[in-house]
Amino acid sequence: MITIITRWEESQMPSQVEWQLWRQLRGAFKITKIVFTPVIEEMKIHKVDQYDTMADCIWNNEGAGELVFLEPTGYNPVGDIPQGDIVMVLGNTDHDNMKYAKVNETYKIASPQRTALYPTEAAAIALAIRYGQ
Repeated sequence: MITIITRWEESQMPSQVEWQLWRQLRGAFKITKIVFTPVIEEMKIHKVDQYDTMADCIWNNEGAGELVFLEPTGYNPVGDIPQGDIVMVLGNTDHDNMKYAKVNETYKIASPQRTALYPTEAAAIALAIRYGQ
């Protein structure tokens, strides 16, 4: 089982577009559940799981799997993401999630340039590696 917890990309992408990217990724990698923060009223029509804070997202999905925080400054190599049930936690352009993670729960995902990856891109790369591609 794969659960994704992510922050809406509020500064660089309309939420409707981002939702379409996540839906495509959900189908491609058999993602069980996607959870977002913060709550965006217009997205309620899609019946997406949303919470006010990242802490609420994590707490409400406790026990769904091993926490995997994808961060540019993560500790573990992305190739070491566990194969069992995981809860993949991603930030956005403006916010990381390092304050919620233990060091051994962080996985480094970064581009060779200074440009940060969008959460959908980071998740796609990490999941492709996890599936041996």
